[in-house]
Amino acid sequence: MKTYSLFCRMALLVVGVVVAHVAMAEKPTITGRFSKESVEVGDHVDYIIDIEKDRATEIGIPDFDGNPTPEDVRKEREAKRSMSTYEVYDEDIFELVEDYPLDTVAVDGRHLHLRKRYTLAVMETGEIPLRPTILYFEKNRDVPDTLYAEDTLRLKVKSYAELDTTLFLKADPTSEQGFGVDGELAAEKLRDEGIHTQKELPFIFAEVRDYVSYGAIALIVLGLVAWLLAWYIRRIVSRRAAIIRPGPKIPPHVVAIKALGELKNRKLWQNGKYKQYYTALTDILRVYISGRWGIGAMEMTTDEIIAALKDVHLALDNRTSLVAIMRTADMVKFAKAEPAAEENEDNYTKAYYFVENTKPVEENRIEGKAEITIDTNIEE
Repeated sequence: MKTYSLFCRMALLVVGVVVAHVAMAEKPTITGRFSKESVEVGDHVDYIIDIEKDRATEIGIPDFDGNPTPEDVRKEREAKRSMSTYEVYDEDIFELVEDYPLDTVAVDGRHLHLRKRYTLAVMETGEIPLRPTILYFEKNRDVPDTLYAEDTLRLKVKSYAELDTTLFLKADPTSEQGFGVDGELAAEKLRDEGIHTQKELPFIFAEVRDYVSYGAIALIVLGLVAWLLAWYIRRIVSRRAAIIRPGPKIPPHVVAIKALGELKNRKLWQNGKYKQYYTALTDILRVYISGRWGIGAMEMTTDEIIAALKDVHLALDNRTSLVAIMRTADMVKFAKAEPAAEENEDNYTKAYYFVENTKPVEENRIEGKAEITIDTNIEE
């Protein structure tokens, strides 16, 4: 009898140890979701991770911080060397807006339901996949493992083409611009949003009958006042035009050189403001190109500016310099690139000589003036 009792106790002990080992070995489970299924580029979206785990299990939470300190960078490199499964989220796609504390949603004995929430700004377009991930520190292991959710999340981000109002334009050879507005497409889009154009609504004369007589009198009075005002303005302008002579128009290259000097004194890229620096640098060149050749560069993309200048006589080195500046600026503004100091200075120099070497020929034929090259020093 005692032997049987001892056997039962040993059996229960073995079962308890097995059950405890299984419970201890159970890995956490994770699921994730976005607060919205689709957004526009630059919009904010909440990213939520739900974690089911044992109270004693240690985990690591993803970090979306887009401005790491040197110490953070050092720790990240060490983590990559020691953890083969370590992952860092792409900061070019998501930019952290707010990081909320890890929240305990429910407690069931040793079982915890945790929730982590981030508010992110979406910086890319298209369908962005993101698989929820955490680090799992398994018992008796020095190196953590990466746990993934079963499903990959997909966030639809509208592309620039979908947000561009030029979708309503169509080719029109009869117009001076070569294009016109597609009225049918615009009306279709408005109907999809529940808005109807005025021409689709029935006209009811009784609704405006009481206003016709008053409207006619008001139009006559306004027309008379407008005629008198226009006559008076023409008379004043014609008198002043005989006395006031407009001053000479400042040449585009003079405006550009002055603006470049002011930009250099602002020391933007030296203070980490790369986007502001390249935006100002390319805006100066766009204004110069508009004034020099009559090209609407301020409303054009880089590719459109390059195409518009194909018929303009430019030396190869000047054309190459302009393309290099505009391409670098695009990388800084849209891909968050941070060019080296030498490249920033070089692009400024290229911009200066592009203006100097392409200004009107009459300005370049001053007697005794040396030819400007890329090796000529710019006056401070």
